Amino acid sequence: MIFSAVFALLLAPQFTESIVVTAERIEQPARESAAAITVLRGEDLARTPAQNLGDALRLVPGFQVIAVNPGAPPMLSSRGFFGAGEVEYVQLLIDGIPAGDVESGLADWRSIPIEDIDRIEIVRGPGSSLFGDVALGGVVQVFRRRAPHASVSVGSFGTRRANAGFAHGSASYVRSDGFRRHSESEELFANVAFGGFSLDATHRDREDPGSQDPDGNDSELFGEDRDETRRVRAAYRYHGAFDALVHATDRHSDVTRTLLLAPGFGDRATRVVDTFAAGGNVTKTIGNVIGGVEVARATLDSRYAEVSGSGSRRLGAAFASGEWRVTHSLRLAAGARYDRIDDSFEGEDVSDRAFSPRIGASYESGLVTAYVQVARAFKAPTLDQRFDQRSILGFTISNPALRAQHANNYEAGVRGANWEAVAYLMDVDDEIDLDLRAFRYANIGHSRHRGVETSWRGRFASLGYTWTRVEADGAHQLKNIAEHVVRGALDFANVHIGVEHSAGRWLDDANQIPLDDATIVDLRVAKTIRSFTAAIEANNLFDTRYAPLGFLIGDVPYTYPAAGRSIALTLSWKGERHDLER
Repeated sequence: MIFSAVFALLLAPQFTESIVVTAERIEQPARESAAAITVLRGEDLARTPAQNLGDALRLVPGFQVIAVNPGAPPMLSSRGFFGAGEVEYVQLLIDGIPAGDVESGLADWRSIPIEDIDRIEIVRGPGSSLFGDVALGGVVQVFRRRAPHASVSVGSFGTRRANAGFAHGSASYVRSDGFRRHSESEELFANVAFGGFSLDATHRDREDPGSQDPDGNDSELFGEDRDETRRVRAAYRYHGAFDALVHATDRHSDVTRTLLLAPGFGDRATRVVDTFAAGGNVTKTIGNVIGGVEVARATLDSRYAEVSGSGSRRLGAAFASGEWRVTHSLRLAAGARYDRIDDSFEGEDVSDRAFSPRIGASYESGLVTAYVQVARAFKAPTLDQRFDQRSILGFTISNPALRAQHANNYEAGVRGANWEAVAYLMDVDDEIDLDLRAFRYANIGHSRHRGVETSWRGRFASLGYTWTRVEADGAHQLKNIAEHVVRGALDFANVHIGVEHSAGRWLDDANQIPLDDATIVDLRVAKTIRSFTAAIEANNLFDTRYAPLGFLIGDVPYTYPAAGRSIALTLSWKGERHDLER
């Protein structure tokens, strides 16, 4: 009887109504959405060992977060779209402000400390009908928490963290000696906000240890690789008869990077990048319909030792989204966006045009909602894929003739108060990848993305399973993408235990060399007295050794090992919350 009572308590659902804005750019209950939505709340994340946004996204069905060093920005895979640190397929918005590098679209998933997060809204699947080409794989929008708080943490690998916040901003400092040779990192993040104005500044200086050889040894080839980047972003929001957002970002990066060309042989180059991006959008909501326009212009100055160049990207877009309630239970939703992207670099001009429609329906029956959605999405080549001037043995891997990728997405799902299951199918034409025969980027053809995402959350437990199948030739799983991921967690009496098992990952597209399956256990034990909390946090508690990422040079495999066990002690204090006006 006691066991049955405890089991029932664990399974008891949490009836929490979530109002989201990211799925259709209008406020709506999450249960009514015709898209796959995940909402992560800051108070829930604070009970896990997560330290930043990248750690938090490990909890999202269909997302795989690949981190190869504690100081390096993690790489994100969404429904099998994986850019391997070269290109981004998920749009990051911070309080509505787009965050991504001009030349690649890459987002810094570490730049938001967990203490600063109020909630995260994630749209799983294509969001091009609302947010454009970077959202081919999904959208992540972070809403900051404004409250006095402070925390300090010390842990394995010489890691030190400090975070302090107040009603109008916060600052964070993170330093790590790394778990491998030549992997030290130091990061500083700060932000302030008053009224409609906000300002963010970041600085990162990190070493890059590179890949390991088949014997697990670090190579001296990467001994000079490093990345020093500073970024400043400013924005202003206006709310009135219409809503408006203007933003600007200035960035400077000094990067030394070695590309492995053959076993024991690499090509090293130092690149200095200066970018400036400015843009904005204006939206108007009338009833259950929102429409708007978006414009942006970004400039790029890229300098190698032997060559330099300048270019720009101009964006103009118009979009609309709305809903129609046919009956009390049946809701139709539709949206569309038209994008025009014009790229220019050293006299070469390339343009992309795309129309991205979406239509969906949801039907509520008691506590269960069923939904379907059909959408078209696209991804323009990045400025680097088209124009990067880095020369490797006299060749450049960039290709100005690249065409945009286009995709048709079909998905259907069913959700309850605390569970969801969704299946999807996406066909992608003109997929962009590195053609090893020509050693440059090319439109290599067609790929198919299929999957199933399930999740359930009780009062003290959660469980989810994701199946991700991505094929470019109709037979083989694309490399570095796990086909099966199971996640579970227990939260009880200030103890959090999280488990993730991943399987079906390959080092090569021919599926000849498997990467090890991995089961990772995380633990957090905390004690709170009034506003103060002391916590012991352990990541990879059982010190599982595995490689989440790898590649082949000829027939020789190279891998990036994951960090082993790390333990940290964190002391924190939280004051009263003050939300930003949104």
